[in-house]
Amino acid sequence: MVSDPVLQWVLTVAFSATGLYAIVRVGVDRRPLLVVGDALHLLMSVGMVAMCWLWWSAIPATAQIVVFGLATVWFAVLLVLQLARRLPRAALGGHSPWHQAAHAIMMLAMVWMTLSMTTGETAGDHSHHHGRGLPMWAALSGVALTAALLAAGVIFLVELIVCLRGRTTWLGHTGDVAAGTAMSLGMAAMCWPMITG
Repeated sequence: MVSDPVLQWVLTVAFSATGLYAIVRVGVDRRPLLVVGDALHLLMSVGMVAMCWLWWSAIPATAQIVVFGLATVWFAVLLVLQLARRLPRAALGGHSPWHQAAHAIMMLAMVWMTLSMTTGETAGDHSHHHGRGLPMWAALSGVALTAALLAAGVIFLVELIVCLRGRTTWLGHTGDVAAGTAMSLGMAAMCWPMITG
């Protein structure tokens, strides 16, 4: 969980918003690949809200690792299929392969956070956010994932600015990019205290 009350509420609001957006997308998207992606982002948003609070530990860690591990594989497969030109962009809402890479990184970060928080609990670190208590593999991989999330957030933000300058609707590419910005930067904000705390 997050120990800073301001960060708790900022992240709770941000991921509640991305969760609500995912619910809307599940209801309006017609392409099966998009619906699966929307549902996975809804689960991720719910998981991120839960990680902000003490009651996160009531959710089985193994279930989270399995779900988000499979989600990582899902987006990695979509990335490979897009790069191999076996899956058209239209099937994925017009998004480029880099979007699939960013989504895979987000899901992998969920696995990392769950493993790291569980490791902290096992080590007797009940705050879950003391980087000194993380094993070397967790600290180094956390730094790499946080850097990747920050990079994705910046790219999403640039893409969002471009979208806002054009004539686009929010329910579609612009909304997806806005949600991607919030998710990437929000997850980076959650990961960093876990590494350095």
